[in-house]
Amino acid sequence: MPGPKEIAVAFIVAIAIANIAVSVALVRSHFYSGTQKAAQLAIIWLIPLFGVVGIGAFLRAQYRWEKYDTRAFPEQTQKGVAIEVQNAIHDAGGGGTPSD
Repeated sequence: MPGPKEIAVAFIVAIAIANIAVSVALVRSHFYSGTQKAAQLAIIWLIPLFGVVGIGAFLRAQYRWEKYDTRAFPEQTQKGVAIEVQNAIHDAGGGGTPSD
């Protein structure tokens, strides 16, 4: 049965491995500038448990962002057409002006 010392060592090793994994993922990420990466690396290593969980969560939220990127869907021209059609339907039905 492991004693308190072995448990503490295992906990420290687990946190160090998590810090290394998140640090590598952060350095490889193309979302941040060098200054932002340096600041986040400092957070990871100066606040070990909370830093690795927080920064890791941000990195995970951006995982496969291309799949969920909505900046180009629908395209601007499609948005314009949809608005024009909606306005034409609204105007044809007499909407928007109170009747006397």
